[in-house]
Amino acid sequence: MRRSVLPLACFCGLWTGASAQSVQPPSERGIASWYGAPYHGQPSASGEIYDQEKLTAAHRTLPFGTRVRVRRLDRDGSVVVRINDRGPFVKSRIIDLSHAAAARLGITGDGVAPVTLEVVETPPVDPQNSFSVASSRKRDRVRASQPNRVLNAGVLSDGVH
Repeated sequence: MRRSVLPLACFCGLWTGASAQSVQPPSERGIASWYGAPYHGQPSASGEIYDQEKLTAAHRTLPFGTRVRVRRLDRDGSVVVRINDRGPFVKSRIIDLSHAAAARLGITGDGVAPVTLEVVETPPVDPQNSFSVASSRKRDRVRASQPNRVLNAGVLSDGVH
């Protein structure tokens, strides 16, 4: 019995309330576009009301609140924006800028421009609403990549059903 409980206890002991860290690429290169008036005053994916005159942007995967430096590649210019929405929904593009951010980069006329993205600040992680998993065993790494299976099995339960 002791032998079968020990791996589970070790696995659960490694499941902590420590800050979850996501690995983000240091930079990304691609095409930026912008969006404005039709979405102004509408809720964004983060729940924040979109204001086209703020320096914000939509990105497919970066956490809301992440600050990103957007550098235009075909001319001088950069702007720091805060991610508050999801998109772009055109496959070849990597970021949708607010009207204000696009104006700073001079792309409102062309609509698109080649850019690089550099994460300059990530939002703080609330330890009450996050977790991280660490393991050196392959079997545990597979389990860690599928936390819902562990939670659904009742291994870790808060008693709420």
